[in-house]
Amino acid sequence: MLNRLLRLALKHFFKYSLQKTFLFCLVVSVPSLAQVSNNATKEQLNPLLHIGCSNFHQIVEDYQKKFVIKMANWSSTHLSQAQYHTVFYPFSGPDIVTAMSLYPKANYYVLVADQVPEYAFIKNPEQLTSSSQEFECQMLTNYARRGYYLTNDLIGKNGPKPRFIKLLIYNLAFAKAQVHEIQILSINSEGMIFPMKQGQEPNGVRFLIEAMDGRSVTVDYISANISDSGLKNSPHFVKAFERKSQEAVLIKSASHLLQNSYFSTMKIVLVERPHWLTQDETGLDIVPLSEQYQLQLFGKFVAPSQLWAKSPSAQRLAAYYEQHPSNQELPFSLGYQKTGGSMLMIGQRK
Repeated sequence: MLNRLLRLALKHFFKYSLQKTFLFCLVVSVPSLAQVSNNATKEQLNPLLHIGCSNFHQIVEDYQKKFVIKMANWSSTHLSQAQYHTVFYPFSGPDIVTAMSLYPKANYYVLVADQVPEYAFIKNPEQLTSSSQEFECQMLTNYARRGYYLTNDLIGKNGPKPRFIKLLIYNLAFAKAQVHEIQILSINSEGMIFPMKQGQEPNGVRFLIEAMDGRSVTVDYISANISDSGLKNSPHFVKAFERKSQEAVLIKSASHLLQNSYFSTMKIVLVERPHWLTQDETGLDIVPLSEQYQLQLFGKFVAPSQLWAKSPSAQRLAAYYEQHPSNQELPFSLGYQKTGGSMLMIGQRK
């Protein structure tokens, strides 16, 4: 009798356990609706990933020869000692390729600018319109020639407003990267960057890509106003930037904004956090930079671009270059055109 009761108990135990295990597996194996709608694979994104410029291959080859190859060779000599996995690039616009060329060892890039990508095209790429295609292709041709975008082009002042999500994709193609998946991102209260869930606000996009060397790489673009007024009510953005800027930072074509008092929050993050910082003259002022970093200077700097001819920070930088003459050439142009050509500095934290 005891053996029979024991067998019945075991039978019901295993039956209940199997049902519970099956239900558990069913729950954890089905992705949420938010995951399904906000992540798009390469196959789903074919209309969005399509390159519509008839001469795009030649544009990429021209840019590779004029910029990428030279930047990569320069980096292998002068940044080979830098240790980093993450690269933080504020004021980036859609310019992914410069960060990937100067810091090619990273497996994670975080770009930040105030342009908003068109999230609707990620969820429904078949709704993509081509009204600004011709203007975008001309922008890319100009970018391949000079190495930077004009702000007035990006905001639609010089022509039809370009589709920013497409510019990001074009720039990945400039780096000869293959996009495998795109996710819409959100930043939580702790400054952690996650694929967006239902009910959350979109804060950017993530590209899961295969780099030119075959590595799996993540590229995040965060859309944010990083002036003091923009960050005042967004402490979670500041936490994210503090976390992502601790290793390597690139600042290029940043319109001298960090040299103004109304970008003080971002300036503090960039002065205090990174171990390595590479920038042109439009980034941090030379005074806090030289106090916190051991600097290597490349190229020449005698005056800024005409747009910032009266910049006190630029005048301090010209004096610094005069007092610390650089004998190291910069074998490629970088940033806005100016008297004396391009300059670049590498900072290693003291």
